[in-house]
Amino acid sequence: MPPDGENFGEAVDAWIDGVPEGRDVPAALTTDAAAASADFMLCALIGRTLLGGADRDPGGPPGRRGHADFPLWWTGRSSTAAHAARANLLAGISADFDSVHYLAGGHLSAFLTPVLFARPDVPLDTALRTQALATEFAVRLGQAVKDPVRANGFHVTPVIGGLAAVYALARRRGLPAERVRWCLRLYLSTYRSDYGLLSSDGRLYQMGQAVSQVFAAVDEGGTHARIDQRAAREWWRPLSAMGVPMDTPAASSHEWLSALGRTSLKSVPCCAYFFETLETAASVRRRVPGDGLRHLRVDVPEYVLAAHRASGRAAWLEPFDLVHNLAICWALGRDSWTPLAEIPIEVVRRIAEAITLHAVPDDAAVTVTAVTDDDAVTARAAQQQEPGVAVRALQRKAEIVRAHLAPEQRRPEVSADPRQLLRDLLDSCGDDRHVRPAGARQTDGVLR
Repeated sequence: MPPDGENFGEAVDAWIDGVPEGRDVPAALTTDAAAASADFMLCALIGRTLLGGADRDPGGPPGRRGHADFPLWWTGRSSTAAHAARANLLAGISADFDSVHYLAGGHLSAFLTPVLFARPDVPLDTALRTQALATEFAVRLGQAVKDPVRANGFHVTPVIGGLAAVYALARRRGLPAERVRWCLRLYLSTYRSDYGLLSSDGRLYQMGQAVSQVFAAVDEGGTHARIDQRAAREWWRPLSAMGVPMDTPAASSHEWLSALGRTSLKSVPCCAYFFETLETAASVRRRVPGDGLRHLRVDVPEYVLAAHRASGRAAWLEPFDLVHNLAICWALGRDSWTPLAEIPIEVVRRIAEAITLHAVPDDAAVTVTAVTDDDAVTARAAQQQEPGVAVRALQRKAEIVRAHLAPEQRRPEVSADPRQLLRDLLDSCGDDRHVRPAGARQTDGVLR
């Protein structure tokens, strides 16, 4: 392991060199990988079968016969690996219900699952091991760079997630370490992201472009006759253009940094930065009976407000509108719900009119104060908590799918074993019985 205090890029380089092909990966990390991938496939199934707008055509040709046998999950169609990965990624992120890895700084499974589980017959143990290693790579990199990348206006997920997917794909293809680094350099040299697109279809565009660039970088980098060894060895230097100081020290030399914080599965289809605020609001709501809310004042850290985008629309799914999601939280009396509308949108809109947001420093606690006809109730977030319990959240999503699919459609089993659920989803993802009939009525992205 590299010593503490080493430049972050040099430390990650040393880690890449030190990962032998047969290295044992702790079972807890491969189980976490299985939960993350099963969760993402469930999100894609929800997007494809229950929500509108998830079947975007990602563009590109279907490919030559023999090269186009990668399924576009639950559509009955297939395409090339890159084209299918892009389409499956878009289906999985459509409701922003997919998991987050806080240590890495983004939605890793959005990239790793479509890339590593592109075909139903993939060897499960091998793919999960590669996913766990790619997650460790992402955590080692993310711990050093995610905060300055975000602070300088870049979207962290396609940066860290894209690089993790390059690492995973290059390893799966058996490329040596110097070629892996060269592919990483190619990706960084040609890809950027924009945090300002977060609440628009621009987010889908840049995520789709990123996964396409993953395949392009590995396809090209794996075959180049000439590579620049110095540029490959310092593949991380383009991160300086995203505001990352090149003298940033390495993360701790703990053997498995990813063991310090597992994947967090979402219980709410919205931006993960909002979870602590929603949890605090739910705790206030439980102490305020009835409907006599006059004003809900919410003090939130500036980094949370940076992710807030007032939508101005009347749709159930508004993942980046904090006021909208606070209104749903207050109306339901809980900080968990699904992408499927549970109450009339007019109820949500009336409550939203009583909510105001106020910025506080990033190190300040979230504070929620509810003023009613009779009283005022305040709660503060005690500490940052990762939302959701993995198995429970996974089972909940499987239950959502089972409850809404038609009888003739194959339903995933609600299993406490993430591997079994992932295997079941892989076995069914090539099925065309989940395709919505032509002309199925859609309203604001939700089947009404």
